[in-house]
Amino acid sequence: MATKNVLVVDDEAIIGIGFDRALTEYGYQVDSALSGAEALEAVKKKKYDLVFIDKMMPVMDGIETCRGVKKVSPDSICIFMTGLFNKENILKEMAFIEAGGRTYYLYKPFSSSELLDVAQKALGEKKK
Repeated sequence: MATKNVLVVDDEAIIGIGFDRALTEYGYQVDSALSGAEALEAVKKKKYDLVFIDKMMPVMDGIETCRGVKKVSPDSICIFMTGLFNKENILKEMAFIEAGGRTYYLYKPFSSSELLDVAQKALGEKKK
């Protein structure tokens, strides 16, 4: 299996560390960005198969970040993640999809197996 590049965009560094621990052993290369601006710089320098984006971040939220990532890297799959499940987030998910992202209902906290499952599903759909 070829290495798949993953970018995790979350203002909490521990989230990126968790992704790295969960996915590296399965052949994924995981990088982290602590803001939307950092994410945009990262996608300008490297091709990412998957970009996991937190909804709530200071300055540039997940929807703005997704729009920016898709402009720079249209083939990257952007995946919405959040710590809250409520009506407001459902509306935000719809806006995220309109911005070019996908939702696989990755709600924090999630397990390593849930994360791997979402990554595999997203990459499987990309091949179709």
